[in-house]
Amino acid sequence: MSLKDVGWSQQHPTKTLIDPDEGPVEVDLEMIPLIEAMWASGYTTLMSCQDIGESILTGGTAIPEPLWPRHSAFYMGSAWLKVPAGDGTRLMQAFKPILRPGEWLAQIPLTADGPCTWASIHFPREQINEATKLLEP
Repeated sequence: MSLKDVGWSQQHPTKTLIDPDEGPVEVDLEMIPLIEAMWASGYTTLMSCQDIGESILTGGTAIPEPLWPRHSAFYMGSAWLKVPAGDGTRLMQAFKPILRPGEWLAQIPLTADGPCTWASIHFPREQINEATKLLEP
């Protein structure tokens, strides 16, 4: 799934990586080691961002413009992973040693038709390297 398919635009410097499921994808530079470690560990990624608050503030997401200030303030400094729901549960177990209450947010959104098939994980940007180390062999 490309960013344009969901109404997003790239806000951070990226590098093209080859997603084992999707082929070429742009990945934020700070997220590259984590994404590569996730793929090597058998996880699937749907989307990611090194600082979702910055992306929201600069119009890089599908969030309506009147909500940008409030949502960007809440998520500023948070890295973001969107993964299949089952992978989200496994990742949260893997990340358990570095979870900081109140700073990590993992959720499976609900729709009128039931739970989504994906999970959204927000965590402190400063912990990207720690998260990567937990997935390395």
